[in-house]
Parts: sequence; structure tokens; C-alpha cells
Amino acid sequence: MVPKRFLLSLLILLPLIFSCENNRTKTAVKPLPPVIAKKETSVSYNTLLESLDMLKKDPLLKNADLGYLIVDVTAKEPVTVADYRARQLMKPASTLKIFVTAAALEVFGKPIIPEVTITNQNSVNWRASKLLRKIGGKVYNTATTTAGVKAIMDFWTTKGVDTEGMYFYDGNGLSRNNAISPKQLVDALYAMRQSPYFQAFYESLPLAGMTGTLHKAMIGSAAQGRIRAKTGTINNVKSFAGYVQTVSGHKLVFSLIVNGFDCKVKLMKKKMESVMIRMAEI
Repeated sequence: MVPKRFLLSLLILLPLIFSCENNRTKTAVKPLPPVIAKKETSVSYNTLLESLDMLKKDPLLKNADLGYLIVDVTAKEPVTVADYRARQLMKPASTLKIFVTAAALEVFGKPIIPEVTITNQNSVNWRASKLLRKIGGKVYNTATTTAGVKAIMDFWTTKGVDTEGMYFYDGNGLSRNNAISPKQLVDALYAMRQSPYFQAFYESLPLAGMTGTLHKAMIGSAAQGRIRAKTGTINNVKSFAGYVQTVSGHKLVFSLIVNGFDCKVKLMKKKMESVMIRMAEI
């Protein structure tokens, strides 16, 4: 027969045991936030956000697909400044070259820097395709587009970039079958900041108002000499992706893509450049 004293003690302890279990459940460790997360900041992005809102509402983009992601990477923890359909797969045009040239730098090292610089500065399509096949030959002993694409997908996966849905039909961005999201572009650019070849990659990108495919762009504005970006243009597709050193000293990583617009490419380029200028003015 169980002693009464034992039963009484058990009745007292049981609520305490279950209470401790509940407390453990409530204080369980939460998963870490994503690498790129929103938080409060003293910097004002108002003019940039207004410019982006105007672009979204522009009648010329009524039947178009717009996607962008802008991240402030000044502090240790990145801050998402603007995110609009950033995960949707889009036709990237020549911004696709970012994935090829950045991977080439780590696969081949210093000897490939001149080739990467020429490819990005002047957006040379045949050079980008050649680099893609060359990567395939180095990694899989088969200098083909198929091997190159597999090697590049593997490379960016190891860098922490989510490559789901990403599709390379070629290595230069000319094909309308290529598919990359604005976020994948930003993630790749963000990951390259930790690469031993980051400076070489960074300097290979055209500089607004000064070099490469951006040498005539945004001259006389805050963006001149402050934005390094890869440009992309094919029929009804315009894209930009790169880095910004703002007037206030902040550092941004961005991707801005428009597919299927109903106007001349020069006009769309101007509209997108106005957004980039607002970035530089922060």
C-alpha cells in the first residue's frame, strides 16, 4: 500500500513538473533570421522608395514584369531596403554574366582577371560563352555549355545561393530561355564580397559615367563614379545589377529587372537609371 505522505508529495510535484515543461516549450530557441533581414535604420530611403513606386505605377510597365531587390550592406547585418517580386524568375539578359565571370575568377584565379574584365566591361557575349565552357572543361573535363552550367550551379550552391529554378541556356544572357530572379543576382553579388577575388570582380564591372557599358550613363548625377553594375539588354528586356557607394557612405547591393515593357529601350533605360541615381543619393 502506498503511504499517504508519498501520494501527497506526488500531488504537489506533478503541477511543478508540467509547469517546467511548458516553460521549456515557451522559451525554445527560435531559428536564426535570414541573412538579409529588415531592421530599423537611421538612413532615409524615402526618395528611393518614392522613385520605385513611380516605376511600379508607370503606364509603360502596365503589361510588363518588374522585379527588384535592394539591400544595404553597410553594417554587419544587411538591411533590405526594397523588395518587389524579387524571387520571381525573369529573363536577365547580360546580368547573367555575373554568375559566369565571378565563378571563373575563383576557378582559374589571377590569370583570368583580364578576360573577366573585358567580358564584363564591354559585355562581350562570345567571351562569356567561352568562359562558361572553359569552366566546364576545368571542373568536369568537358568544355561544353552543359558541363559549364552544371559547374556554375554547383559553385553558387556552395556559396549559399539558392539556385532553385535558375536556368542557363547560354553563358551570355542572349537567350530568352535564361531564367534568374533578382534575389539570386543579389545573393551572388553579396556572396562575392567574401571572395578573395572580390576586388578584381568589383573593378571588372562598368562604372557609371566613366567606363564600359555605363560610360555614358548618369553623367553629372550622384551616380557617376558611385555605381558599378552589369547591364543587360535584349528585346523588351532591360536589367541592372551591382554595387552602390552612396553619397552618405552607405553600401548597397541591388538588382533591377524589367521584362516585356511597351516602349523604346532608351526610355526604359532612363527610367531605371533614375532609380539608380536615387540609390546613389542616399
